[in-house]
Amino acid sequence: VLHPGDFAKSDLAGKFDVILFPDTDKDILMTGKRKSSGNYYMGSYHPDYVKGIGKEGMEKLMAFSDGGGSIISWGQSARLFEGMLKIKKGDVEEEFSLPFRDLSPDLAKGGLYVPGSLVKVKLIEDHPLTLGMPSSIGVFSRGRPVFTTSVPKFDMDRRVIGKYPEKDILMSGYAAGEEKMGNRAAMIWMKKGQGQYVLFGFGPQFRTSTQASYKLLFNAILLEQVD
Repeated sequence: VLHPGDFAKSDLAGKFDVILFPDTDKDILMTGKRKSSGNYYMGSYHPDYVKGIGKEGMEKLMAFSDGGGSIISWGQSARLFEGMLKIKKGDVEEEFSLPFRDLSPDLAKGGLYVPGSLVKVKLIEDHPLTLGMPSSIGVFSRGRPVFTTSVPKFDMDRRVIGKYPEKDILMSGYAAGEEKMGNRAAMIWMKKGQGQYVLFGFGPQFRTSTQASYKLLFNAILLEQVD
């Protein structure tokens, strides 16, 4: 287990091939504190146990990716990789943004509400991440994140692996405004240099009860370089 506070002092590239980020708030991952209305709040745990990744730890993570490491993330932690990122090579810094964005905050303002339900996702065929999978499955979703992708630049690439159907999205449970998720990306693969990113908009292993989506996670862990 790699804790957020371990990133800055760890040789990530030397110890790991794949790093997984579960469904955790971005601010908690980065700072160890919860952010609300612009303010940060400490939790009830001792400060030694709630250290965040921090700037130095994020630099180590980006160096890990740049060296060919794979990053897998689901739920809220996917926002850790949204927006401006940096790879530091000696005295040179490369700034870049991965070709995706999380639409769920905007969709929620428009009425999307999924408290935790089974929804349908359509998967592409003939891709290593969907090996052994049917064309559609039910996944556990809280309605976040919901992805959109953009045309990749320079040494980047991207592929939508799974998306919500246009209609009949809800399979079990309750949801409001679920049609706003229609035709949106639920799972994406991206590449930056030699590093690969697999982002899930749902919990592929939710409480060990969503066996239909386990294989997507296993395929991501075992994923080799994709051209």
